[in-house]
Amino acid sequence: MKSNPKIKLQLSTFFFLSIFIYACSPKLYLDEAKRYQAGTLTDAQVDSLHLFLKENQRLALKDTIIIKYDFNKDDCWKDLSYQNAEFLNNVRWTFQKNILEKAEARPKVAIYQYREEGKSFSQVKSKGLEIETDSGFLRKFLFKEATSCGTSAIILPNGKFLLVKSDPQFSALILDAKWINQLY
Repeated sequence: MKSNPKIKLQLSTFFFLSIFIYACSPKLYLDEAKRYQAGTLTDAQVDSLHLFLKENQRLALKDTIIIKYDFNKDDCWKDLSYQNAEFLNNVRWTFQKNILEKAEARPKVAIYQYREEGKSFSQVKSKGLEIETDSGFLRKFLFKEATSCGTSAIILPNGKFLLVKSDPQFSALILDAKWINQLY
């Protein structure tokens, strides 16, 4: 049986295209063990982060920093895109209200929301929230891996940090320093 070179070319093109699409797609982390990434920033890195965050006029910098970061072309919230405007506004308001309540209960924590530059965000994450657009600093600094449903970071005053990958509900807001230190 002879192999057809045209079919071989089509299969290899399909194979490489599939790998490219997979590599460029945000990863979804469901396994709790792989969802968390702990590390420590140097003093210089903490200083750089503080300088960047001081540019944000909405919030004052505090001891502990929590950042929710959303990626362009993420389809985490796509199922809600078909809902009516009132429903979407209620989802946005509930999300923002949760953040405000957590910020009020934790006076030494600054809670930021950023998103990657781009134009492809769900309606839930693109309007009506206090989300800043990242110039690329945070993407290169902490949020190097695009994940489905975004990634949250908790940075403690001593430079220890925890990334929570695939964090649609911003569950990083309920974690504390004791829990983070247990991961080290």
